[in-house]
Amino acid sequence: MNQRARTLGIAWAISDLVLLVAAYFGAYELRYRMGWLPDVLAWDRYLLLPLLAIPTWLLFGLAAGLYRGERRKLSREAGALLRVAVGTGLVLAAAAFLLKQQHQSRPLVVLYMGFAWLQAVALRGLVRLVAAPDSRRKVRTIVVGGGEQLGEVCRALAGQPDLDLLGVIALPDQPVPPGVRCLGPIEDAERILRSEVVDEVVFVIAGTHLSEVEHAFVVAEDLGLATRLSLGFLPARKSRIEYEEAGGTPFLRFTTAPTHPISLAVKRAFDIVVSATALLVCAPLFLVIAIAIKLDSPGPVFFGQVRSGLNGRRFTMWKFRSMVVDAEKKLEELRDRNEMSGPVFKMRDDPRVTRVGRFLRRTSLDELPQFWNVLVGQMSIVGPRPPLPSEVDRYERWHRRRLSVKPGLTCIWQVSGRNEIDFEDWMKLDLAYIDQWSLWLDFKIFLRTIPAVLFGRGAR
Repeated sequence: MNQRARTLGIAWAISDLVLLVAAYFGAYELRYRMGWLPDVLAWDRYLLLPLLAIPTWLLFGLAAGLYRGERRKLSREAGALLRVAVGTGLVLAAAAFLLKQQHQSRPLVVLYMGFAWLQAVALRGLVRLVAAPDSRRKVRTIVVGGGEQLGEVCRALAGQPDLDLLGVIALPDQPVPPGVRCLGPIEDAERILRSEVVDEVVFVIAGTHLSEVEHAFVVAEDLGLATRLSLGFLPARKSRIEYEEAGGTPFLRFTTAPTHPISLAVKRAFDIVVSATALLVCAPLFLVIAIAIKLDSPGPVFFGQVRSGLNGRRFTMWKFRSMVVDAEKKLEELRDRNEMSGPVFKMRDDPRVTRVGRFLRRTSLDELPQFWNVLVGQMSIVGPRPPLPSEVDRYERWHRRRLSVKPGLTCIWQVSGRNEIDFEDWMKLDLAYIDQWSLWLDFKIFLRTIPAVLFGRGAR
């Protein structure tokens, strides 16, 4: 079990402990506070139930695999929880009989375990909802390597329900396992890794081929892709290292992006709460802005633009339209007036911006529709701003690592002066954010965004 799975398992065990306490008081209130029985005993007369239920439930849960931190279907999890609840209920009933605890109510035991089961299933369903679409998105994986172990590793990876095996980048004179797509030779590793949407690269290397894959490993790391090794053979320059197993095969996992499951779940919950609240609260403002845009210039209210998200996944990012309808066509005429270094186009007094659009940009109100992108999981509240695919095509290799995390509505670049910062420093700020990421850092950037928006710092 790797550290990620161990942390998830401990979190589920603690949550079940808390739910068992809550379920006890819920069952007590329902059984005795609704007048079903004339003689009501104090709640502390039934403390045997939770005191015995907690260790029994956790032991049965361990035996049922509830705390391994594995991803399973909710139906399977609900079935395992039902078996744990029934087993725990039988132990409670048997203990009350053997200890001659006549006041222990059998209906209370049934209600208690029923409440505990419902709460445990509901919590697991809620966590899946909060984590969506991340939990439904398969990890797009490429294998690099050869040798006798290649077939075994490919079979192990193909058996993972949350993984999409794209194929193998093959070493010279090394066969690719039957049924697995060959993406190309090792010499084309950089081209392949840059052209595909890839989340993770798995290296399977015989000792005689270490020098041949060193370049491919460095390319994957520079692109911000997570890498896993069957046997450790290369030092990580920027990555955190984790140990894990898949199908009985040991791996070292190197990743430059944050992976702590609890922190990422909290981040996603924060995204959902803030974006949903913002969309509801700002609904009247949306109407006012829409009317102003329509009165100011012909064209739609919203502007959808394809952007590159996590590891290059493309999505439509929404904004209030702040430019004339044919702004994209006029861009080429203005290229020589670009004021930003690198592949990004930025320009003061852009003639394509409308009167209302200028106000929306200065106040960042044009970005409000992106709360929808956050709510559906394409973006986060805090993270590097999503680039255009055409900009990504012109990135240097080390720039690509900023795509290794979900893009954000606000970022450290935006609260540090945004358009007043040149492109290279912007990229360095984003990579520093990834390397130093924490929930506290996100919260600080979120708070700093408020004065940056109010005073229009760096906005154009």
